[in-house]
Amino acid sequence: MDMFGKVGLVELPILIAPDQKAWLDRMIKEGKIAIPPGGTLEKGSLYSMFIRMLLHNAMEEQKRQEALEGEDEDE
Repeated sequence: MDMFGKVGLVELPILIAPDQKAWLDRMIKEGKIAIPPGGTLEKGSLYSMFIRMLLHNAMEEQKRQEALEGEDEDE
């Protein structure tokens, strides 16, 4: 996954619960959501990066699960 703008992005409006937004805001304020080295980003960009990383991790986990299932079928 390219976090630094080399991959074209599409805009996708999302809705999250107020407590989820408060949690994201707190994580950003506490510096727990990573900012690229030497950079600063607007809060909206940090939300976007965090959600994209969650999606990336979910996609990687799905690939891993599919590979494990494929190994089980081969046995």
